Amino acid sequence: MQIYCLPTPVKQGPTAYCELPSTDSPMSATRCLSHSVPLVSVTDGMHGSYIGVKGEAIYVPPPPCIPVDTCGAGDAYASGILYGILRGASDLKGIGLLASRVAAVVVGQQGTHLRVQDADRLAESFAHHLDSLEFCSDVWIE
Repeated sequence: MQIYCLPTPVKQGPTAYCELPSTDSPMSATRCLSHSVPLVSVTDGMHGSYIGVKGEAIYVPPPPCIPVDTCGAGDAYASGILYGILRGASDLKGIGLLASRVAAVVVGQQGTHLRVQDADRLAESFAHHLDSLEFCSDVWIE
C-alpha cells in the first residue's frame, strides 16, 4: 500500500500523522490520514485506490488493464491527482478515476514513461472529462 499526502511537509512522512497498524485496510488508513492532511490518496494496486478529505474516504475502482510493467504506476497516479487538482476539479472520485487511467496506461506498457501518443490521448480525454466533474461528490476539496 502506497500512501500519498498532499501537501506533505518535507520533515515528516505519512506515518507522522497517525499510527497505522499493518493490518489496517487502505480505507482505514485513508480515513485516519485525512484528519491531518488536506488530501490523502492511498493506492492498492490492482484493487483500486482511495481518496480522503476531512475524515471521509471514497473508493476508486481500477480501470481495466492488462499489466505489463508496474514501474512508475504510483508516480503516474500521483500526476493524475495533481493534474485534476491543478485544473480545478473538485469531485474526488472523478479525480481518482483520472489518476487511475494515467496509471493504467503506464502499467499497460513496458517502462515508466507515457508514449507521446498516449499522453496526447489522455490529455484530450481529460479536457472532456474535467468539464463534467464540477460538483458530483459528497466529499469536497476546499
